[in-house]
Parts: sequence; structure tokens; C-alpha cells
Amino acid sequence: MGKQRGEIGKRRREQIIEAAVAIIAEEGIQNLSLSAIEDRSDMSRGQLTYYFPAKEDILLAVFDHMIEVMTRRAEDDSCMTRYPVPVEGWERMVAFLTSFITSPPDVPEFQALQYTFLSQVGHRDDFRDRLAKLYEHWRSFAVADLTKDVEALPKDRPRVSVRTVASFIQAVLHGLAMQRVADPSAYDPDEMRLLVLSLLGSYLGKPSPHPVNHERT
Repeated sequence: MGKQRGEIGKRRREQIIEAAVAIIAEEGIQNLSLSAIEDRSDMSRGQLTYYFPAKEDILLAVFDHMIEVMTRRAEDDSCMTRYPVPVEGWERMVAFLTSFITSPPDVPEFQALQYTFLSQVGHRDDFRDRLAKLYEHWRSFAVADLTKDVEALPKDRPRVSVRTVASFIQAVLHGLAMQRVADPSAYDPDEMRLLVLSLLGSYLGKPSPHPVNHERT
């Protein structure tokens, strides 16, 4: 009986999260409310608040759900269907940056949720904690790929930690993502790819990147 209740509870939570995701995707996060989720999930307010006492709890669950979706997609197709993905190192960073800059986001609804969390970090520690852990997780990939290159820099090169390099990359990509959401034509993707890789590669002593082949499929 306990197992059955647990399965029912899990399914109810999933229904609520799916309803919230659908509302965000179709109507915008500004229209996400407990009433809208009730209608979409066909649940009463009592059922809804039994599993999630407040809308903010639902937002946290939706945040985790979207991260899981993006992670699964990354594992399934490396998030880079148009480019071969090396196993590690600078070449993998090049492939990742190329994909991120030249391809639309996999889960566009996540952008709205991320900015909502950012707007509340001064008031909600749980929102700030979620973002901090996510950003640290993302930085860890750059740290893993670029540690050897940063440590091998000549002594006359300005030295910074690999974590600082990773934070710089994340700051650039976050800024580009914000611009792309506000204005998809804010920059030419292939030109931006060349600029970002040239700046980063120049610091790391890498050869200049090649232009993207526009005939790719």
C-alpha cells in the first residue's frame, strides 16, 4: 500500500510539473499561477498544495525538471548534432562553444525561469542556491577541459586560474544568451563564434579558428 501511495504521489507531482512547464511554454511564465496549474492538471487547490505548498516550490521543481531534460538531451546527442564532439580538452570546448553560439537553445522556457530566479536571488536563498550549483556544475566542464592548457601557459603570459577562465566563458555565454532572447538578430552567430574562439584561443595559445562551413547539414 505504501509503495502504491508513493507511486501515486510521484505521478501527481509529475502532472503538476508538466502542467507548469506547459503553461510557461505556451503562455509565458508571467501567466503561471496556482489557478492555471489547477485547470491544466485537473486538480483541486487542496491536492496541489498537498504536494507543493507554494508556487515557488513548483518553480523549484520545474527548474530541476528542465535541468534533467537538458542533461538527457546532452547525453543522447551531445547537444551538438551538427559537429563531431571530441572526448575532452580544447577540441571539446571548441565544439561546445560552436554549438552553443550557432544553435538555438534546446529548452527556451528555461531562459525565462533562469531570469526569474536571478531577479529573486536577493530575496530567496533557495533560488540563489539552485543557480549557484548549476553554474558551478557548468564551470566544472570548462575547468576539466582547459586545466592542462592553462597550466601550460608560458611564464610571460598573464596568469589567471582555470576557474577564472571558466567563469569568463560562462559570463560570455550568459550574456550572449540574454541578447539572443531579447533580439535573435543581435549578432551573427558565425561571426560571434569566430570572435569568442579567437579571444579565448589567443590567450591559450591556440591556432585561429576556421570559419564555419555554411554547407553543413
